[in-house]
Amino acid sequence: MSPLPALTNWDSTRMTLHQAAQVLGAIREFQATPQPNYHHLPLMVTPNGLRSGPLPVGGELVLDFNRAHITYKCPADTCSTIPLSGHTQTSLAAAVLEAMAKTGHPAEPSPASFNGTHPLVIDRIQASDYASALYRVFTALARVRARLNGSQTALVVWPHGFDLSGLWFQRGFDEAADPHINIGFSPGSPGIDRPYVYLYAWPQPPGWTTLSLPELAHWHHQNWTGVVIPYDSLAPLPNPEAKLEDLLETVMKAVQEVMT
Repeated sequence: MSPLPALTNWDSTRMTLHQAAQVLGAIREFQATPQPNYHHLPLMVTPNGLRSGPLPVGGELVLDFNRAHITYKCPADTCSTIPLSGHTQTSLAAAVLEAMAKTGHPAEPSPASFNGTHPLVIDRIQASDYASALYRVFTALARVRARLNGSQTALVVWPHGFDLSGLWFQRGFDEAADPHINIGFSPGSPGIDRPYVYLYAWPQPPGWTTLSLPELAHWHHQNWTGVVIPYDSLAPLPNPEAKLEDLLETVMKAVQEVMT
């Protein structure tokens, strides 16, 4: 495998993709039937970006990072494509909703979910690089999770934080009540400007931050406590996915052993 894309100087592209994902998320939520662990809200990863899955009002939305557009695939197999460039988040949402309404599938999501008024700025090469990075990390995390016993949620992207994550449960299947470990990938968040892979446990096992971590992984304590593997440490490696799998399996096993 080759090194991962560097993802440098891409803040504007990242914010644009995040705002576009929030538009998909708000429309996906409209009239959605609640599912366990809020899984009526996230988006699914594709090799080229994200998709909403079937919408309650009909059809599906696809966010293509490579082509920098949103496509509405309506039930009659006709499609409408809306480019991200030339829009604000608010006008992008309006254009997508108009395309849906024209096919007879109107939606009225909460406007609070897409109230950005700054012009969307996107570099298609950077967006394509992130599509590749996201999908490669997604498949690495999926392979790690496939080797775990126990209940798990799907590995999905959450529009509000734009992070990829999935839960493994020690017992039960209720995020609010049952002990679990979250493994995920963020393109950057408050306190951590660069992309990173993360792992945290809930409730926090007693003394778990004294666990020895493998090379490239470190403890994070600002706003939340967990293990962080910086993307910039993985990206230049000749086989970053294999290294990531090895790191996560080592950390996961250690944390499982101290969970009560």
